[in-house]
Parts: sequence; structure tokens; C-alpha cells
Amino acid sequence: MLLVLGILIVIAVLLVLRPWQRRDCRWRQDARKLADGRVLFTCVACGANMALPRGRSPKTCLAGQPQ
Repeated sequence: MLLVLGILIVIAVLLVLRPWQRRDCRWRQDARKLADGRVLFTCVACGANMALPRGRSPKTCLAGQPQ
């Protein structure tokens, strides 16, 4: 009985937290610069692109947002 209750609690916690939807973006800097001096970053987790001024890095995660 305790085993069944433990399994139900684990399933409930997984459904509430949904760790599969929390893939944080992992940004990689593209070696090519854009024409206006900005640098292109691409996320390997969700495929998002972000162009930022040189010397800055992305701080926000775009996973799950429409592109």
C-alpha cells in the first residue's frame, strides 16, 4: 500500500513540475558577425536565434516561445 502511495506521489510531483518543459536555452555564439557589428547567438536546445551587441551574451531563455 505504501509503495502504491509513493508511486502516486512521484507521478503527481512530475506532473506538477513538468521538468521536460524546462529545457533552458544553451546559447552558442556564431563565429560570423552580422553586418552592423552585432553577434549572432543560436540556442542548441530550442533553435532560437538572438543578435546582440558585441561583448554581451543572452540572459533569457526562449524555449517554448513562438518564433
